[in-house]
Amino acid sequence: MDLYVHYTALPEGMELADVVAGLNEIMDEGGYVCGGLDGRIDMELEDEKMNPKIAQGAVKTYVQQAGFPKDTVIELGGMKINAYA
Repeated sequence: MDLYVHYTALPEGMELADVVAGLNEIMDEGGYVCGGLDGRIDMELEDEKMNPKIAQGAVKTYVQQAGFPKDTVIELGGMKINAYA
């Protein structure tokens, strides 16, 4: 299953490589960053290892703690939620 982080800017003082490392760390073996475009980070979830809602919550917490802008959106299965809602 795919999970996306849509953002308008990276957190202050962080580069994309820092964010990718942080996301891969929180996902442990349940998923990983597999790419992205400018303004979007693509993640692949290991369906048999991680509940998608738990992964979405972990990513949401990471986004908030890292300091992404308030308009950041997390998308899972075509459903988008605001990271700060």
